[in-house]
Amino acid sequence: MLADLAADLRAVFYGSDFATDWLRHRAGTPTETVTGILGVADDDALQGRVIATARVLRLPAGGDLRADDELQALAAIPDLGIAVGTRLRALDAPRRVNDGAEVELLLGSV
Repeated sequence: MLADLAADLRAVFYGSDFATDWLRHRAGTPTETVTGILGVADDDALQGRVIATARVLRLPAGGDLRADDELQALAAIPDLGIAVGTRLRALDAPRRVNDGAEVELLLGSV
């Protein structure tokens, strides 16, 4: 029997133990629920003079996400200071990670 890797990824890593549901808002389109794991990532800024921390949402690949989409938290994530209803904006297009099975979306304040 062949493994369904996409289904396994969603069930094991993107289940309710780790992941949070978000509403994706985009002008001119209906809202859509996406599920992902919110975290923080450090990155060089100001030509390597400082390290900046950014919010990153990791999701299974294949979703319809774009730069400037707004994501609204449907559940609180207290450890990261996210309350229900918090909105974050996608700062860039999703970046593929882990052999393309997942994407990371850099998020900023609305």
